[in-house]
Amino acid sequence: MKRLEEPTLHKSLIMAALLALVALPAVPASARDLDGITKAEAALDAAWADSPLAVRQAFFVDGEPGGFGVYKVRADSKFKAGEKLVTYAEPVGYNWKANTDGTYSFGFDVDLSIKSPDGKELMSKADFAHLALTSHARNHEFMVILTLDLTGAGPGDYIAAYTLRDIASDKSTVINLPFSIVN
Repeated sequence: MKRLEEPTLHKSLIMAALLALVALPAVPASARDLDGITKAEAALDAAWADSPLAVRQAFFVDGEPGGFGVYKVRADSKFKAGEKLVTYAEPVGYNWKANTDGTYSFGFDVDLSIKSPDGKELMSKADFAHLALTSHARNHEFMVILTLDLTGAGPGDYIAAYTLRDIASDKSTVINLPFSIVN
């Protein structure tokens, strides 16, 4: 009976382990990349928290957006009487409130004002919407979707003015979207 020598088995295991290690990316390079990303994210968080609240983009969309950046921009801002106005917006510069469980809360309380083209307020609703999330991360991708039903409003030109009030700071900003109701 031929006996398997331990040194041969040992050499085979070492060779297999070395081949597996060669196939892996170099640890120092990936650690450096991850460290760089972590530092860049920390710098972004600091700049973000210090900046004023602003809206990167806001417009009317067709249908309900499917997620952040997943939408179909409406071709125009003319709506038929009774048609819902769906607004998509991407705010930046909001803050995060640290929670005791290690998560963060962020979002907005939204006030609505409907104005004439010359800026005269025709109607308003404080606390029109409350949009908030809790996350284990300081998310930078946050979409605001606001649906407005103006059933009964007459034909004409208007401005939807949404005031976004940051729930984690005293920051606020206004989104003004002109629109028309047509027959």
